[in-house]
Amino acid sequence: MSHTKKYTEVALHALKEKGYRITKPRRLVVEMLNTSDIALSAYEIRDRLEAEGEKVDKVSIYRILECLEENHLIHRVLMTGKVRKCQLEDEDHCHLNQADHCHHLLICEQCGFIEEVHCPGMNRIVQQVAEDAQFTVKSHHLEFLGLCQKCNSPHHKKTAAN
Repeated sequence: MSHTKKYTEVALHALKEKGYRITKPRRLVVEMLNTSDIALSAYEIRDRLEAEGEKVDKVSIYRILECLEENHLIHRVLMTGKVRKCQLEDEDHCHLNQADHCHHLLICEQCGFIEEVHCPGMNRIVQQVAEDAQFTVKSHHLEFLGLCQKCNSPHHKKTAAN
């Protein structure tokens, strides 16, 4: 099964397992998020759906995104407020359930590409910060800003400069 199709199927299955109906708008939004390597706003999702001849009102899109976020199926990019699909594959190095993963984002400042990375050692860092500050950490979010491999390549830099 292709990685592209897998996200849609896994996300919709997870919602169905939790008692959510798989409505046409919900399916369309999940499929739209699946096809994007960049984070999208509710308005961008609506515009892309309309360009494909589908109509979903923005209030429904916001509700769908809220549902997806509550169920750990998307990530909100803190610096923009936009959302991106969550990487749902099982990982050999991680013993945590999907909802308990540390999800960190690499965000390209030039092209907007976003890659999700998991940092297996982050639990030790969070524990140390909590101990040092005498603070109970319930969750954390981490975003790295920079240039992706494509935008960082010498060829791409020359093309962008011209």
